[in-house]
This record gives sequence, C-alpha cells and structure tokens, in this order.
Amino acid sequence: MFSNPRGGALKAARGLRKIGEIDRQSIGDLEIEYWRAGAGSKTIVFIHGNSAGKEVFHHQFATLSRQGYSLLAIDLPGHGGSSDSKSPERDYNFPAFALLVKRLLAALNIETPLLVGWSLGGHVVIEMAGRGFDIAGAMIFGSPPVGPGLGEDFERAFLPSEAMAVTLKENPSSDDLATYVNGLYGSLNPRPEAFVRLAERMDGAVRSHMGAHWAAGDEGCHQKTVVAGWDKPICVIHGDEDVFASGDYIVNLKWRNLWRNEVIRMEGVGHAPFVETPDRFNSILSAFSADVFAGPRT
Repeated sequence: MFSNPRGGALKAARGLRKIGEIDRQSIGDLEIEYWRAGAGSKTIVFIHGNSAGKEVFHHQFATLSRQGYSLLAIDLPGHGGSSDSKSPERDYNFPAFALLVKRLLAALNIETPLLVGWSLGGHVVIEMAGRGFDIAGAMIFGSPPVGPGLGEDFERAFLPSEAMAVTLKENPSSDDLATYVNGLYGSLNPRPEAFVRLAERMDGAVRSHMGAHWAAGDEGCHQKTVVAGWDKPICVIHGDEDVFASGDYIVNLKWRNLWRNEVIRMEGVGHAPFVETPDRFNSILSAFSADVFAGPRT
C-alpha cells in the first residue's frame, strides 16, 4: 500500500535523534532496535504507542539526558527499526511485549528502571507491573487499565471515534491511517513527517493480532486490578481532548499508589501530551523521576 514504508520511516526518524546512539539486540528470533542516551546510574525506559516508534520521545531525550539519567527507548516488534515477527500470534500481544522488554532490559544489564508508557506502551508497562517485574515506578498516559476481554470496562474506558475504529485494522487505507495519526497526536500541528512514516511502516499484523488476543480474554493481567494493588509509585496523565481514552473512567479507578493522589489532567491536549506540550510534560516527568529514585519518604 505504501512505497518502501520501512526505509522512509527510518530515514525520517533519524532527523529527530539529536543525541545518543542506536543499537540492536537479538531477542529470540526478533531483532529489537533501541535508542540510548545519557550516562546516569538511574534509567528511564520509554515504550511507544501503536503505530509509532522510539523517536516520538525526542523531546524527553533532549531534556532528561541533561538531568543525570540514562535513557532507553525501544521499538516494539513490528515497529520502527525492529524486525517484524514471523510468528505474529505469539509475539504481537501485551504479555509478549512485556516479556520482550524484560528480556531486553536483562540483556542490557538495566535493573529497576522507571518505565514510561504511552498508549499501547502504557498497557505493556501495566502488564510488566502485574507480573511482578523489577520496576522502580511507572508513568502512563493514554492507557486506561482494562481487561483482558471486551467487557463493560472496555466500553467505558475507550471512546468511540473514527480514529479508534482504525486501531485494530490490519490493512487501513491511506485515509484511515491519516485519521488515526490525527487522533494519535491531537493538537500537535504540524506533525513531523517521521510520525506519519512510522505509522505507515508498522506491520499491520500487530493491530489485528493484538486485538484478537485481547478480545479472547484468556491471557494477560487484569489491569484494573493491577493498578489497584501495585505498591510502586505511578504517575497518570490524561489529555482532556484525547479521542481514544476516557478521562472519567481513568479518574474514577482505584489506584493504590497514585503520585500526588491525582490523575493529572491537561486541558487542550489530546492523546500525546509528551509531544503536544513537551515542556509541561517534561517538568512533570522530571519531578516524578526525582521522587521515584529518591525512594520512599520516612
């Protein structure tokens, strides 16, 4: 459908990386590309959303790398510079993504990181928390905890929209994908060419297999239960113009250790606050990171 989407995406994405280095790691039969910057002893790990890639976090790399942190952003399988799966039914689902990230962190000798997850990435973060992985804390946005399965919680957590309808389409049309990208990046205007190219590059089987796996409801953490019982600090941000996630659902959930005891709501911001209002987002992430790595107060 799209002319050389992988090559175009990688070329466009290079322009967003002003610092750090790119490398690859074999995880089973997958090749995972990642971006690293900074040299601190504390690591922040960024996990992107559906139809995106590691470079969406370029504003965070520019700021947080100057604050003494090591930063790592990952291309999930079927995205960006990582390989597509030869076994999509095995590799394209929340539990598989969570296990892959755990294996990558072990291969890179990264212990007890702070995880930052956007949309799909936030669901992966919750899955990792629910499995008891070694995590210092978590920040999520655009990721209402649900399921597994398509029950009542799913209907309350996600909003009906033209963009939402594209989320699980394996082969969206050009118009469908444009609608989806518009929904992903909300108020951001203009949108970097790289963001569009990354959406075109994504292996469409991720959408269809991820959706089918979640709908089946027979594997994966019950995310609402996870956040109600997880004792590590979690920061939750919601853009009030988000066309995918319901702020009312997120605010009314039980969170055991919600940072500052509130969901941080941003007016005039959509699904991607980290690129729509990066300065404000980065100030929150900086404060949260400092609290997480300082440890519990006595």
